Amino acid sequence: MASSSDERYVWPWTGIVANIFGKPKHEPVECDSMYWLRKFEQYKPEEAYVLHCAEDPTGYVVLEFGTEWTGFTQMMKLDTDFLVDHHGKKDYYESRKMGYSSGLFGWCAQAEDYNSEGLVGNFLRQKAELKTTSMVAQESLNEKTETLDHLYGEIGSVNKKISEMESKYIEDYMSLDKMMKEIEKKRDLLHQTRAEDDHVNCAPVLKSMVMRGREITYKAMEKNKKLQQEIDTMNDELDRWCQQLIEQEKSTIQQRRKFEEEKKSQMESLILATEKQMKARSDVLSLLEKHQVCYVLFVSSFRSDALLKLEKEKGNEQNLNLEIAELEEQLKVLRCVNSEEADHENKRKIEIEEIEEKLEDMIFDMSVKDDENQALKKKVQEAKIELEDARQQIIKVNVLF
Repeated sequence: MASSSDERYVWPWTGIVANIFGKPKHEPVECDSMYWLRKFEQYKPEEAYVLHCAEDPTGYVVLEFGTEWTGFTQMMKLDTDFLVDHHGKKDYYESRKMGYSSGLFGWCAQAEDYNSEGLVGNFLRQKAELKTTSMVAQESLNEKTETLDHLYGEIGSVNKKISEMESKYIEDYMSLDKMMKEIEKKRDLLHQTRAEDDHVNCAPVLKSMVMRGREITYKAMEKNKKLQQEIDTMNDELDRWCQQLIEQEKSTIQQRRKFEEEKKSQMESLILATEKQMKARSDVLSLLEKHQVCYVLFVSSFRSDALLKLEKEKGNEQNLNLEIAELEEQLKVLRCVNSEEADHENKRKIEIEEIEEKLEDMIFDMSVKDDENQALKKKVQEAKIELEDARQQIIKVNVLF
């Protein structure tokens, strides 16, 4: 279940949310992309696309998380949250096979979704491509390498330019120094070979040479100052590029380390959630089996007791019918006897009344027993129905698990 470097994902990183039109009737149906961006803003998606058609009316939202590793982390977080909530990709397709699905389902888009037929597959093939995490990491590393190569090239060019400017500065400085030495030499020569009058006559020429030397010296100093400023500027820019290069290398290492840590943490969380889910599933199945056995034993015992009671009541009813028939025969006999003895007349009347009372009691008992038998039969029928319902519920739960 953990993402490996060989698994192919849709890139830019993409998540799929399904069953957006399968919500309860009291909740509104939203086709606006901004609504879904706000709803899933905790995962920081960059784009949202709503997909629906007549062939698949449940509807989908395709969330795009960009091309950076932070987008991959958010995509995997969305996939893990839906999976732990039992609303992942597998749960969605299993609920569709069962014929019912409730709530939203979400997962990260991979090769199976990209190559699938239908609305989602066609959209993904138009907007994105398939890549493994190792491919994306290699491409990112290549881009960083190209940037570093470019920066190293710029640094080399700047160093070359600085060397050329330093050489030119040294050459100009040496030329200026040579010129100043020649001026000093000529001035000393004039002082040594000419008299004072000649010196006065040559003063304008010497003054002109001195002014020209000062002008050349000033221009050379200004040029050197400007050149030094350019060299300082280029050195500052070189330092800035070197610092930027160091920070990018640190950032790349930190991002890779952070990604590995987050990936490891998500894998551990996912494995732990899966183990908890499997344990809960095992406990529920064990409890259902115990409940099923106990319920079957209880209903079977109840049915057996009810049948025995019905059989017993049926035998009692037959005996009661025989006694009623005997009493009716005795009553007929007593009514038909014509005795002339007066003292026996009252005795027969008393016997007839007692037999009639006893007969009425038996008929009443028989009707009460008949009502009890009907109620007992009704309970047995209800127990059969409950047993069948429980069996169907257990079969449905077993299918879900």
